[in-house]
Amino acid sequence: MRTFTITDPGQYKAVVRALLPSVIDETQDGGKVELSIKRRRDTKTRLQEEKYHAMIGDIARQVSIYDGRMLPAGSWKRLLVNAFKHDTKDDADLLEDWHKFGDNLELIPALNNPGFVAVGEQTRRFSLKLGSAFIEWLYAFGAEKDVRWSTPKAWGDRPQH
Repeated sequence: MRTFTITDPGQYKAVVRALLPSVIDETQDGGKVELSIKRRRDTKTRLQEEKYHAMIGDIARQVSIYDGRMLPAGSWKRLLVNAFKHDTKDDADLLEDWHKFGDNLELIPALNNPGFVAVGEQTRRFSLKLGSAFIEWLYAFGAEKDVRWSTPKAWGDRPQH
């Protein structure tokens, strides 16, 4: 599957020209092609997602919680998103994005044990701005905890090994 992002009307013709040869090839012998066009919301990018997942993995491998235990990346992600929201919920630059995000974190009883499970606040609903702010917040958190990042901070930088 190929994805094209069109940010101005002039790019439309270039995308159609790029797709036309493969559409003709596929349909000449009775094949079918499905084309989808959708309006893109201003959400975090795949690169942002890959970046903060790598950063959360680094934190999970290097930082223990208050009682000295190491946690898996998935648990760290929940803790970090919660702390990020708590630290930035009143930030003037992020107020509108947090308002759109909503306040949907809740603890619900576990299905098969006496514990509770936190559900809600998921990074897949982050806006582009929240995704960027989360990455910067993770850098600050990592600096406080002496995390050595395995991924470069910027393109062209070398990993810190």
